Amino acid sequence: MYDTIEFSCEQAVAVIRLNRPAKLNSINREMVAELGDVVRRVRADEGVRALVITGNGRAFSAGADISRLVNLTGPPDFLGFIEEIQLTFNALEDLNRPTIAALNGIAFGGGCELALACDLRILSDAAALGVPEIKIGVLPGAGGTQRLSRMLPQCIAKQMIYLGEPLAAPLCLQHGLVNSVVPAERVLDTAFEWARKLAALPPLAIRSAKLLVHGAANPGLKEGIEAERQALAYLFGTADRSEGMRAFLEKRQASFSGR
Repeated sequence: MYDTIEFSCEQAVAVIRLNRPAKLNSINREMVAELGDVVRRVRADEGVRALVITGNGRAFSAGADISRLVNLTGPPDFLGFIEEIQLTFNALEDLNRPTIAALNGIAFGGGCELALACDLRILSDAAALGVPEIKIGVLPGAGGTQRLSRMLPQCIAKQMIYLGEPLAAPLCLQHGLVNSVVPAERVLDTAFEWARKLAALPPLAIRSAKLLVHGAANPGLKEGIEAERQALAYLFGTADRSEGMRAFLEKRQASFSGR
């Protein structure tokens, strides 16, 4: 039914598998639309008690598909893409069921931000989380500047966003960015174990808990994400963004001019 993801449901646990392994599950507009459709399906299905998201192949997701982004026609077109991905990730975060990111491999850029929109994160001990967008002249645009700033000590959030360098699994656990680090071969099994436990708990109490915790932890989140979207649209129009994306695709060091 879907071209960029796989979706299944068994014993009250729904599973999304990002399915562009040859592209390290990089995120394009089609994947965003398909993720949004699945989130709506899960919300409408009272039989689903928990949702697990993972990636096929060796990565969870390497982030946005830069080869597609570089062909966008200008800031308004880029703003449209950012709005689509933000609204989809917001809908996932607001889903009234518990969600688990089973991080089988690297989660960079939009892949990291997708994981941040989930309630719980289980990370492979060989993987890392990062938001490297600064290196192509932009910033995290799917809620990353806002969610990382709420989840991490401010200096660590700044380190990730300013330098664009990933955090290895032990540091992700140390700073509370993930709930558990396990051997790579145990990531999905552990996620299913947690999901089955959640599915057996009283669903109305779980939904109320999620609503209350989010309300307490995330004041001003949606306004911050809107500001993030506007900043990204501005940055897309800069010469540095153009140079950064070209350098990435050409596999060379970018030379930024501040224009």
